[in-house]
Amino acid sequence: MSRLKIKIGILFLLFSFQINAQDFPFHYFTHFNPMVNNPALAAADEKMNINVANYNLWAGGFRPLNDYLVSLSIPVDFKKNKRRTLYQPRVGLGAVLLHENIGPFSQNIFQLIYSYHIPLSRTTMLSLGINGIVENIGIDVNSLSPLQNDDPRILTGNNNSFLFDGGFGSSISGKDYRISFSALNLAPGVFQFKNSQAEDIEEYRKFFLSGNYTFKLSDKFLIQPGVTMRNTIQDKFGFDWMLDFNLHFFSCGMGYRSENTVFIFTKIAVQDFVFTYTSENPLSSNHLIGSGHTFSLGWSLNLLNR
Repeated sequence: MSRLKIKIGILFLLFSFQINAQDFPFHYFTHFNPMVNNPALAAADEKMNINVANYNLWAGGFRPLNDYLVSLSIPVDFKKNKRRTLYQPRVGLGAVLLHENIGPFSQNIFQLIYSYHIPLSRTTMLSLGINGIVENIGIDVNSLSPLQNDDPRILTGNNNSFLFDGGFGSSISGKDYRISFSALNLAPGVFQFKNSQAEDIEEYRKFFLSGNYTFKLSDKFLIQPGVTMRNTIQDKFGFDWMLDFNLHFFSCGMGYRSENTVFIFTKIAVQDFVFTYTSENPLSSNHLIGSGHTFSLGWSLNLLNR
């Protein structure tokens, strides 16, 4: 890609960052890690789970967008669970770190999670969760090459801004289904940059309503359709739907996002580890850069058997 095209792309990112950053792509990670959107799902399966993932755009060696995810969830009272009755609730703790680089901008989101799981029957679980959120936006002014040195959009003072927020989630899980609702950024604020003429960046509340159902065709072949509905900063309705074909240790599937994007994914399980690859493919011919790619590695440890 020529330097001219790169400069044009960076300028576009400068103008559109407020929209892109506030619509942080939680949805790129949730088809393999739903705890990212919903704190109620921390340690929902009674296992300790660790997950790392990376999402980025590729354009011939130029990567204008990089997102990283690190998450941990653990059942706090797993030793007590060995002696629990069928309807005894259990507690889970979790943490999620999301990091995004988009041109000269970087955004970090850190969540601390508390979840409470209440068995309603032998096959039905009610899960509730809350989280505390710390968000940071930073701008690397030294990486910019403005056409005019006195461009008012270039920060000259404090190039970092922080917000403190929170959210909640709930979920009903059965043997073959799950329905979840969550809300993040309940008290949205404004990222303010001192000693600067740059425009402040507003946060907004994020809502997610999701559900899935599993059709068991045989002992080792499952089909699971799912959908997530969400809002956006433009007050538009957004959604993701997907179809997962699970062949026990291997699964594959595809889905569609309301941003006019088709995603294809595959998951491979090896003992306690799960590797996932997702390809994001925009259908619009005027897409800015190109296709996105997500790689993830998850590790689950059943503490009850140790």
